[in-house]
Amino acid sequence: MNISKPVKILIGCLTVLVIVVPVLLVPAFMMFFIFNPGTLFFAPDSASTPFEMERTIFPIFMIFYPLMMCDSFIQLGLQVFYLIHEIKNKALDDTYRILFAIGTFFLPYIALPIYFFVYLWKDKPQESQAP
Repeated sequence: MNISKPVKILIGCLTVLVIVVPVLLVPAFMMFFIFNPGTLFFAPDSASTPFEMERTIFPIFMIFYPLMMCDSFIQLGLQVFYLIHEIKNKALDDTYRILFAIGTFFLPYIALPIYFFVYLWKDKPQESQAP
């Protein structure tokens, strides 16, 4: 498959985004939830009614939920793209093709960047050699 350089850059940025966002988003969500002055974690008597607690939690979810959903959809789209590219890639042996396809689903945080740098980013992909 011939892919232009701007598309490769876009795929690389999305791959980095899919890997980095969960690592940064979950701790940011937890820190925002724990250290927000209106939550029960900060001061147990700060929210006297459930409505006050709801008033502080709802904005948190309005920020983080769309980000998590977008990340999930991007990851699903990238998995489909990488799987199609791995199957159509003639430079891969059957063993590597199977390993990358399985890695795309079970270990995407490891398999996607490796496949991107080794086979997708380079203009001439490396020929995989059988041992």
